[in-house]
Amino acid sequence: MKEKIQIRDAYEHNLKHLNLDIPLEAFTCVTGCSGCGKSSLVFDTIYAESQRGLLEGITGNIYGQKLMNKPKVGSIENLRPALNISQNYYNVNPRSTVGTVSEISYYMRSLFALCNSTTNHIVSESIFSANNPKSFCPNCSGLGVERVVSEDLLIPDKDKTLREGGILFFKGAPESKEQKYLEALCDQYDIDIDTKIRNLSSAQLHQLLYADENIRYMLSYKEGRRRKKHYVDLNGAIPSILNQRSAIGEISDEGGPYAQYMSEVPCHICHGAKLSPDVLLYHVGDKNYADIEKMELSELNDWLSKFEPGWAGDGKQSIAVQIVTSIRHRINSLILLNVGYLSLNRPIPTLSGGERQRVRIAAQLTCSLKGLIYILDEPCKGLHERDISKLVTSTESLISRGNTVIAIEHSPRYIAAADHVVELGPVGGPKGGYLINESDGISQKMPSLAFRPESKFHDYVSLHSIKYHNIQNQNIEFPIGGITCITGVSGSGKTSLAYVIAKCCVGQESGICKAAIGMDSIHRVIRVDQAPIGKTPRSTIVSYLGIYDEIRNLFASTPEARKNKMSASMFSMNLKGGRCECCQGTGLKKIELNYLPDTFITCPECGGSRFHEEVLKIHYNDKNIRDILEAPIEQVLDVFTGTKKIEPVLRSMISLGLGYLRLGQMSMNLSGGEAQRIKLARALGTPSRSESLYILDEPTSGLNDVDIERFISVIETLRSHGDTILIIEHNIPFITKCADYIIDFGIYGGTSGGRVVAQGTARKVFSDPATSIYGLYNLEEA
Repeated sequence: MKEKIQIRDAYEHNLKHLNLDIPLEAFTCVTGCSGCGKSSLVFDTIYAESQRGLLEGITGNIYGQKLMNKPKVGSIENLRPALNISQNYYNVNPRSTVGTVSEISYYMRSLFALCNSTTNHIVSESIFSANNPKSFCPNCSGLGVERVVSEDLLIPDKDKTLREGGILFFKGAPESKEQKYLEALCDQYDIDIDTKIRNLSSAQLHQLLYADENIRYMLSYKEGRRRKKHYVDLNGAIPSILNQRSAIGEISDEGGPYAQYMSEVPCHICHGAKLSPDVLLYHVGDKNYADIEKMELSELNDWLSKFEPGWAGDGKQSIAVQIVTSIRHRINSLILLNVGYLSLNRPIPTLSGGERQRVRIAAQLTCSLKGLIYILDEPCKGLHERDISKLVTSTESLISRGNTVIAIEHSPRYIAAADHVVELGPVGGPKGGYLINESDGISQKMPSLAFRPESKFHDYVSLHSIKYHNIQNQNIEFPIGGITCITGVSGSGKTSLAYVIAKCCVGQESGICKAAIGMDSIHRVIRVDQAPIGKTPRSTIVSYLGIYDEIRNLFASTPEARKNKMSASMFSMNLKGGRCECCQGTGLKKIELNYLPDTFITCPECGGSRFHEEVLKIHYNDKNIRDILEAPIEQVLDVFTGTKKIEPVLRSMISLGLGYLRLGQMSMNLSGGEAQRIKLARALGTPSRSESLYILDEPTSGLNDVDIERFISVIETLRSHGDTILIIEHNIPFITKCADYIIDFGIYGGTSGGRVVAQGTARKVFSDPATSIYGLYNLEEA
């Protein structure tokens, strides 16, 4: 009989003192609704205790301090070292690529060095690294891209006049510095300030954007209540932005006052190759190193299959063949997990959560370690139903080497392959956390399909000759006021199409779409993706929702706060005054170790309360600020009944099944599905009187059937209000139940994809043999 991880009295977060056994060297799935305790069991108990034991065992606790909080569990027996391969793997460094994470780039650099070295001239593998200052492109420092001022970002709406802010850089109040600067510029070039951007001549627009004559001008304007007057150099918007960025030393790509006008484009020197011209002179066969890095993995695999040992030269052929074999082994692991459409130079931050996780799983498939526990978080996320069997094969490969896999998952196809299934529930939040069922595998029960009744639509959005990434010369349409699902396998073009539609809706179709028709009916675009909403303990749900200022103002307005002269800033986690300075308002203390991962423990000074005692004595509707931040949202809703901004946002959170979350919860610990629904809740909490377009990216990811039904009711409400909903989705029962219209990209990704194979009503697309969703379910049961 196999050994088991024996967990006794687990009560972390909402877990109800659970006792359970998880078999070692087997595949276990943990499932249940959102907030039921899955992450509390898998990450905050099993993984956390494994990490704590490993850290304190390695260091011998030589630091004489608490390195990690002990999970709230009586005991865990037979625990092994655990490796977290989750979607919450934050790596925002653009230098981290598919090639570096998979280690393929290291082997490829070695191959290039070997093939280009001679007895008289040894080539180091490091010269092929885009991180090497001696060999990278001096203009982009090896990133392959540079940031430039974008005309599209400066001028999002060509129907606005100059005075109305047609050029955003010059937008301001009538007496502001920006408006007075624009007036002076228009006077200088004899341009009517009340002219629409669309009606300016090309010469006039060029002067407003690019003039760089440095004309000295005495500018008079108001700043607050004060009037200021001084000399300025009159230039067009773009030289002004570049000069001011240089003056203030704005080097951040993401921050700074002018980042909103900057876009990323290929480096004009190396054209994306990242390396200096002399490095690109080295070849293996007919390819230089940049050629290799930009090839799709499946294409690169084909090229390597034709590798000629003679390319390495005499005496080095056997070593070259070994390197090529190692590279192909790693590439095949990635292809197996259906990410063969990626390239080695693809930055990790640009990958979806599912892609990122599968790249890391593939790296482990080539690892020779055994006896580990692999923790997976929704590994089927972003994976088409056709490809789940490939993920099952990869999971079984890890098991066959003597490892244990514990996965949080909702996909019936993946769960059906598990050796052991743990179901938690019955609901999310404080009332959840119970062990509902524990079994050695379950039979796969596929739901029957039920199409929604077809509706007649009179108005459509049409896009013609779309050209973006792998989408080339495609035409699409979708109904205004309906729900449209975009389907297709990974890498087929779904996300690219959503990006194009969003750009076209705000008048930025230049270069990516020849014509966009019907956009006049859409007045607001809300794009809700699964990008994380925060990466540090300082980023919390309440700050992202945009309601913390209102909450702090309410506390500051109480008689007790006014009596003690406490302003709203006293209730801030980010400002000095009322917060605990030991943890700076996070409630956690970061422990940094030079060669081990950073860990967090409860702040020893405030005990996790975040604030000083005098602040916690102030109550609003019988709750102090800690109560508001630490209680589940569904428990604090009544506190804010009648508030114009706070109540609608909290109700949106609850309607989306997120009432179990806490406002003060760290956003870095949210799943991708939770992050997306929080973004949607924020959008729903600020209603618009005009028709909106909602673009959602796999919104059912991480949801079980109960949560999905709740989400469906929300989007049906939006539809009933005349809003248009566009959804990238793989969940077929959800698609059939909701979709008025489907755009399908078929079964091929990468350069072989990017082609719309069918579009129309759900029944029409499901019946088309060329689509990605044909034949997966029995349509006769609908």
